[in-house]
Amino acid sequence: MNRLTALPLFGFLSVFGVAYAAGGFEGVPAADRLGAFVLGLFAVLAMVAGYSFARGYRDDDDDE
Repeated sequence: MNRLTALPLFGFLSVFGVAYAAGGFEGVPAADRLGAFVLGLFAVLAMVAGYSFARGYRDDDDDE
């Protein structure tokens, strides 16, 4: 896993974990929590894939 994937994923997991620990999901059914988690992961992966595609399309290299 490279930096491009790890940083957005870490950010999502941090926000989700803080909301969970702070009681933000109190009273929310487990199925809804799981659905929100899966949709959040898909959103992170879509952002990473879109950025990677755009970077490849423009032929930019941010790794240098």
